[in-house]
Amino acid sequence: MDLKRLQYFCTIAEQGSISKAAKLLNMAQPPLGKRLQELENEIGSPLFIRTSRRMRLTEAGTFLYRQACDILSKVNSLQQQTRQIATRKKRVVSIGVSYLFLRYFTTLLLDYYRQRPEWDIHILVSDSSHLEEMLLNHAIDIALMQCPADKTPWSLRELAPIDTLAVISSHDAARFAGRALKFDDFSGLPLILLHRIGGEGTYEMLRNTLYETLTPVNISIKVSEPSLILEMMEQGFDGAAFIPRSEFVPSPHGNYIACPLAEPLMIYKPALVSLSTSRDSLLWP
Repeated sequence: MDLKRLQYFCTIAEQGSISKAAKLLNMAQPPLGKRLQELENEIGSPLFIRTSRRMRLTEAGTFLYRQACDILSKVNSLQQQTRQIATRKKRVVSIGVSYLFLRYFTTLLLDYYRQRPEWDIHILVSDSSHLEEMLLNHAIDIALMQCPADKTPWSLRELAPIDTLAVISSHDAARFAGRALKFDDFSGLPLILLHRIGGEGTYEMLRNTLYETLTPVNISIKVSEPSLILEMMEQGFDGAAFIPRSEFVPSPHGNYIACPLAEPLMIYKPALVSLSTSRDSLLWP
């Protein structure tokens, strides 16, 4: 399997379209589309569900993307470490960032870069469960993500919890605007909930709270990225969602609004995570 094709495939997956990926890669669309077709032919299965708005990964595509990220990260790390040995100038640091707190950690990452201009910093964005796997496999040095429930293998720097915000579609905005919402208000509403790819996390905490306080509970969609939730609300999902306050971006067309909860729900707990046995547990000041 050709590494260049994997790189092209990952870029398309992250950008959501061949045109955006081609622009980022500084190449024409037809050859990029051909490389993707060659990879799909090699796999023997489609890797994307193609829509008019965005290319979505199939189940096979999601599996390949996760594995390809690991492979490319290790190849890049090998290249950088070899270069470091040759030059003895730059230290290579690989940082994983969870989709859950992508906006929250942006400022922190920029400050980290500004304080270490001599370091070669690699940033990979993925799901918290995937980042845990990468830490255990030494594919990344540190992860900025949801604080793990099992703290045994980790060195942690826990940050202040982030409040949960309700996002309401414009269809229901008139009923809820201007007030803090109780969980009873969501009875019967179609809901989008954040859900990590593997293991338990904030989804189970929120789901249990909902089932304890209201009937019926209508969980319609599970999504791993807050940004995708907002995009689905923007495109017309009629219902509600819950996301960390830090990840909310107002609708450019007024297709959804944000409402606080009457009882704060602090289930989103960002943390700086590394292996307790790693020398890189002290990478962050």
